Amino acid sequence: MHTVVDLFAGCGGGSMGFKKAGFKTLAAIEIDEDAAAAFSLNVGVKPMVKDIRDVSVEELQASGVQPGELTLLFGCPPCQSFTVLRRGSTDSDHDLRRNSLIFEYLRLVEGLQPRHIAFENVPGLVNGRWSTYFEIFREKLDAMGYRIAWDVIDAADYGVPQRRRRVLVIGSRVVEPQLPEATHGPKGGKQSYATVRQAIYSLPDLAPGEVDPHDPFHKARRHSEIALRRLAHIPEGGGRADLPEDLVLDCHKNHNGHYDIYGRMWWDRVAPTLTSGCTNVTRGRFAHPEQDRAITLREAMLLQTFPRKAQLCGTHDAMALQVGNAVPSLLAERIAAQVLQMEHLSVADLREDDEQAEFVDKNGEILAA
Repeated sequence: MHTVVDLFAGCGGGSMGFKKAGFKTLAAIEIDEDAAAAFSLNVGVKPMVKDIRDVSVEELQASGVQPGELTLLFGCPPCQSFTVLRRGSTDSDHDLRRNSLIFEYLRLVEGLQPRHIAFENVPGLVNGRWSTYFEIFREKLDAMGYRIAWDVIDAADYGVPQRRRRVLVIGSRVVEPQLPEATHGPKGGKQSYATVRQAIYSLPDLAPGEVDPHDPFHKARRHSEIALRRLAHIPEGGGRADLPEDLVLDCHKNHNGHYDIYGRMWWDRVAPTLTSGCTNVTRGRFAHPEQDRAITLREAMLLQTFPRKAQLCGTHDAMALQVGNAVPSLLAERIAAQVLQMEHLSVADLREDDEQAEFVDKNGEILAA
């Protein structure tokens, strides 16, 4: 049985993908009660609802996680948890661990000794303000005996109908790790990118404020009269630049930039990166390709490749946050498939070692075949 522990588990975007790939989630940790409740509904496992800094290895062992036996430890610490690490800082290792959840992930790697690890985060971790953390992260994994492969990847290259660039790290203490190969893209004979149309076109049309009687998560937000007037002027793929002068927001009249505000998605392209504001047309390109409204929570979940019956919990804003913060389920499934491939390689290596051992005596002398 292949097993996973999901840290910073959210509403279960990652674990739903792992489950589809054949993994069993032994334990999960999530500090937000609403997200944890959604995780329980979506994955069938009740997470520990607490700050990861207060979770001990012994507590995870009580959930059936034995050090050295776990197939995969997965984590995606929220980037909001990173503090700015000053170059030349004299902070102690203890202080660094206290100040960033990335070190809590490392603490549990050390305590649980999983065969493989996977870690997903924002690109700024390697090429921006938090890059010093990543160097420390790599050094500590190396000291624990983990080799890693990493790169900044785009979820769209793995079949997710959404541009979502993230740092992906896959590591192992038993085999040379590799990242999953991209399956979608314009070159190399890959499949065409998945599109917004493929993800959400089959859902019923909705007017603002209307709800699908068969799906409470396919509910359109209400919009003000002036917001509806603005949306009526915006074509597929358009944005605030398409508005007539009398409908331009005052703050945008002498402003270059933020052209995705009031933006509509394209039917036959991938969606933009979903955020916690993904059901609000004033927060980005989150308007439906043709209907005069923002996308619904269900549409957002499908663009995150959640299963069709996935659920969320809490207020509307809390649920939008759960979707925006989630790992796309299909990306998690691709990661899981790569880990399974690594598992097979490690087993093959062990068998090869056993066969070679048959030809060596107890003193190390090579015996005749």
